[in-house]
Amino acid sequence: MAQRKTRKSKVKPKGTKTKPRAVKETRAVYAVASPPIIQTDHPHVIKVEGVRGGDPILRESYVSVHAVVEITYRLKQTPQEIVDSYTDMTLAQVFDALSYYHDHKQEIDDIIEANDRAGERAQKISRQYAERDRLNRLAKEKSAVANGG
Repeated sequence: MAQRKTRKSKVKPKGTKTKPRAVKETRAVYAVASPPIIQTDHPHVIKVEGVRGGDPILRESYVSVHAVVEITYRLKQTPQEIVDSYTDMTLAQVFDALSYYHDHKQEIDDIIEANDRAGERAQKISRQYAERDRLNRLAKEKSAVANGG
């Protein structure tokens, strides 16, 4: 009869540290098709399908052109103030966004108008929910008073 070898557990004395094993890993590589970048006639402005709804954005900072326009003309901030508030944006990008706006005024104005309409719809829905909650509170208070509570 052959004798079987058994594995003996190694008991280490207390206080000794074990060295962690070196793990060899390879970096995972994923083949994800990124959406195509559409160049515009302005060097800092691009369009990317699926990013900001395909609206024109600033290269590398991904701030939309219409946001720069609204900050400039509605909020009355200077280009330098915009650069100071967005750390990843350059002055050249801000001026290029404004230049793009003046070259494509109707396109950007349509985007701004659509955003305004969406904002108005959201406010209307918010007011409806607030009114419903107010009426529910009043009904509960009346119910509590009627029940002697």
